[in-house]
Amino acid sequence: MNKQLILSIPAPILTYQEYARLQGLSVKDVVNAVFAGRLPTYTPPCSPSENPARVKKYINMIALYAEAAKAANIDLAITSKA
Repeated sequence: MNKQLILSIPAPILTYQEYARLQGLSVKDVVNAVFAGRLPTYTPPCSPSENPARVKKYINMIALYAEAAKAANIDLAITSKA
């Protein structure tokens, strides 16, 4: 019998501020975790005239769930209801 875990992720990306609020952290702690590579980020596409380093980044919740599943030895299959 296959067991299935269904996760509902309300937002695939979160601002640093919203992630900090949900986790009970300071925004500075989130920035430091991103800088240290402990939190995955998503950077939206930018125009060729924009500096990619200045484009607002978000916490990538899909990647975070995937990392957590891998660490727990859980096979993760992501599907869309689109």
